[in-house]
This record gives sequence, C-alpha cells and structure tokens, in this order.
Amino acid sequence: MIKKYRRMILLTGAVTVLPMLVGVLFWSRLPERMPIHFGVSGEVDGYSSRTFAVLGLPLFLLAMHLFCSFVTLLDPRQKNISSKMLTLVFWICPLVSWFCAVLVYSTALGIQMDVLKAVDIFMAVLFIALGNYMPKCRQNYTVGIKLPWTLADPENWNRTHRVGGWLFVLAGLFWLLDIFIGVIWIPLAATILAALIPCVYSLGLYLKKQK
Repeated sequence: MIKKYRRMILLTGAVTVLPMLVGVLFWSRLPERMPIHFGVSGEVDGYSSRTFAVLGLPLFLLAMHLFCSFVTLLDPRQKNISSKMLTLVFWICPLVSWFCAVLVYSTALGIQMDVLKAVDIFMAVLFIALGNYMPKCRQNYTVGIKLPWTLADPENWNRTHRVGGWLFVLAGLFWLLDIFIGVIWIPLAATILAALIPCVYSLGLYLKKQK
C-alpha cells in the first residue's frame, strides 16, 4: 500500500519542507529572534532562533507528516478510509507548514497581517473539510472517532460519524463567524463540544443497545 502512494508521499513531503527554501532566501533579512507563537489576542508571545524557525519547524512537520502517512497506510482496515479523507491526511501537514511559514515570515519581516483572521479561515476550512469527509469513513484504527464502542459496532461507528460530521461542519462555521465577531472563545468552545458530543453520543448508543 505504501508503494502505491509513494509519489504522493514524496510530493507532499517536499511541499512540507519547501518553506525552508523561502527562509534561506530571506535569511539575511530575518531577525535572530523569530516569532513562532501567537496568543489568543494575535500578539507574539513566543520566540525561537532563526535556525529553528526556518529549518526546525518544517523538519518537525515533515516528521509528523511521514508518521501520519505511514500509520494510516499500514492500518489493517485502510481500505475503509475514503480516498478524500486519505488525501486530506496527506495534505494537512504540508498546509500547516505553509500556514505557519506565512505567519512567521510575514511577522518577522514586519508585514502587517491579521493573525486571528488567518487562523479563523484556516480552522474553518479544515473543520468543514473534515466534517464533510468524516461520515464517508468506515471502521478503521487510524482516522475518525476511535472508541471501544465505535470499533466494536459498525452501526455505532456510522451513526457517531454522521453526528460528528455535522458538528465538525458547525464548528467550522463558528470559526468563519469569528472573522466578523472576533471572540475567539466561541469557536474554541464549539470545537471542544464537536469533539466531546460524538463521544457521549457513541456511549449512549452502546448503553442503549446493551439494555
């Protein structure tokens, strides 16, 4: 299975580390202390060395990308993961790498950017995409809401992921709404609920079936 997706892994891996080239090209213009973390207000609250920001972050994301890709492809039930969800697994780390690079480099070079709005848009797209593809995944050990009850019962898995899909899309819409209202705790709360409610729902289905 890994051999089948070798080109995709190489392509997405290359895209993940490509921000390193951008950093090297702008190396002389980048400060020694690079912003790498932003608070809930959008202000920089964490710094690192230029070497770590330019080289370390992309390499860390590359390691995460390879780990997630290989674990997903080695799943005994990999065939149950929809092709669109698998594509999303391949592209999440490359997109995160470029998103972080844009935020870090633009801030370091003094380019004005609304960090919170950028985060809102990225999170909205991510959650809406996950919510749309989640119900299409069948039982597997890598992608989805993996609980003892969902893994033991195909009906529980399917119903839980339908609910989870709707809630993830709803959380994405709250991230979009935050672009206009600027109250970050609202989409954060929606995200937490979107993760917790399907778990409680799944447990409820299991207990009901036991009775």
